[in-house]
Amino acid sequence: MTPSFNEGRVCAWRFTCRALVALFLGAVRTATAGEHSAETPECKEITARIIEQTNTNFDHFSPSGGSVFFKRPDMVLICDPKFVTYVSLNWDASGFPPNEWFVLAAAAGSAVTGVDRKELEAAARRCHRVALKETDEQASVVLPKATVGCQAFTKNGGGVVVDVGTPVRKN
Repeated sequence: MTPSFNEGRVCAWRFTCRALVALFLGAVRTATAGEHSAETPECKEITARIIEQTNTNFDHFSPSGGSVFFKRPDMVLICDPKFVTYVSLNWDASGFPPNEWFVLAAAAGSAVTGVDRKELEAAARRCHRVALKETDEQASVVLPKATVGCQAFTKNGGGVVVDVGTPVRKN
């Protein structure tokens, strides 16, 4: 059964909040899962798959070691195998990215989740359409093995952020 859009908004909010908590905790925890988690074997494998499947280039690790930054095309992998792992892509040129951008988001998301690219691309497009209509500009699509969260807006030139990740793990 497909969740309603209201459930999707709640899930997007939870996904966003949990992801932010993971980022903040990764920066302050010492000797725990978040610190240098992007350098774990699991995260290194995901990093290699992202590079292979999207032709991006490694740029650097975050100071906490919980995130991997890529360039050309730009994206960020937030990787904590014990909590949350997702890839985030931004489009800053307008509220309407080109088709190739959604294909790229799906390829990167597939590298993280193992979910079929076409399924992720359709989910990202749906998420984008819904977010454009929402007052808080956010939406999400929950799949059995992935979550697609997004924010999309058209004011002030517009922009889109799509996060594709594994469902949040509970410790």
